[in-house]
Amino acid sequence: MPSVATVAAATVLAHDGTEVRLRPLRREERDLVAGFFAGLSEESRRRRFLGPMPRLPEAMLRHLVGVDGHRHVAVVAEVGGVCAGIGRYVVLPDEPDAAEVALTVTDRFQGRGIGRLLLGALASAAGRGGVGALVYLVDPGNRPMLALLRSMEVELRFRDGLVQGRQPLARRRAPRVA
Repeated sequence: MPSVATVAAATVLAHDGTEVRLRPLRREERDLVAGFFAGLSEESRRRRFLGPMPRLPEAMLRHLVGVDGHRHVAVVAEVGGVCAGIGRYVVLPDEPDAAEVALTVTDRFQGRGIGRLLLGALASAAGRGGVGALVYLVDPGNRPMLALLRSMEVELRFRDGLVQGRQPLARRRAPRVA
């Protein structure tokens, strides 16, 4: 089982100079996640959830805030106090050495490099948590995400109607706290 994958809060610059605060999502941030979803365009929702998602069902909201710091880790990207993006990974039940990644950046903040920052924070946390690989499932029409993954040299292949990617990680076990 992966160890605790800490996400340290940090303020970083996106490639366009935007100051972005990255921090872990907290379980009690239901309103933040619900508001973030409500602010996404129909296209951004479709890309994130791989199909139409006109509303966020309660069970899905519970899952999205159900972070545990081990098997489910999420990072919030804030710009000027506004949630600009959320990225997460969930360890796969049938492959405990790998975790599936999902991320979304709100429409008004897309194209600034925030997705790359979120993926970097997730990869770092996953590696520290003992995860050996990140797995991506991407809609073939999601050109921005595919371009980002290609730029990160993630191996991509088309399978079952989706583009699947796998990114091996260098595992760096987090020190155990007594």
